Amino acid sequence: MRRTMGRVFLALGVLAAAGPVLAVDLPLSPGSASPRTLRVSAEGRAAARPDLGVVQAGVQVTARDPQKASAEVAARISALLAELGRLGIAERDVRTSEVSLRPERPFESGRQLPVQGYTATSGVRILVRRLSELPVLLGRLTAVGVNDIDSVELSKEDLGPVRDQALSLAVSAARARAKAVASAAGVTLGEVISIEVDPGASPGPRVAGMVMSAAPAAGSEMPVAEGELEVTARVEMVFVIR
Repeated sequence: MRRTMGRVFLALGVLAAAGPVLAVDLPLSPGSASPRTLRVSAEGRAAARPDLGVVQAGVQVTARDPQKASAEVAARISALLAELGRLGIAERDVRTSEVSLRPERPFESGRQLPVQGYTATSGVRILVRRLSELPVLLGRLTAVGVNDIDSVELSKEDLGPVRDQALSLAVSAARARAKAVASAAGVTLGEVISIEVDPGASPGPRVAGMVMSAAPAAGSEMPVAEGELEVTARVEMVFVIR
């Protein structure tokens, strides 16, 4: 009777807290051309202080006349841009992100009523390259007519070195995990035959959905907690085992 050669896939499960599943691919025949392999994955995390603020702010005005609503928004945005210039924000760091005008037609008793007015909206994205100036800027926004602060995000201008550090830690963690599994299984860990890299940066500290309708007292500042940014990198490595 002819015997069919095959392969057995053995999965070594570990607790979720200990990391992802580790896999060992074992040929049934010692003479098989395919090597026995061990596949592991691991993550590395690196932290860094933010050095860049990204503010999404704007103006929203509702009026019965569309031209009046648009004119009011334009006046407030002009005041905002002038204030940003006085605060030392470069023109290249201010970009219009939204301009809209929509009719207001409320529903009543299951039917849509005629147009009751118009809402004009304009928003800008502001980069703050000196975080020490961010509290002052936030304190001045409502003073010049801003009534919608959509988000304040802290980031880092150059995350490359931090990502590299996280990636190095991920590779070290994957190799250490592979050594531990190989030792427990009574096999020898060989060379790396493949590495798959899937790095990703997690978002920095973020304050979202802030809507201000009244200006703070003159000269006041909005407190900002800078915290730390965390960058995560993930690798999956395949080793030969003997």
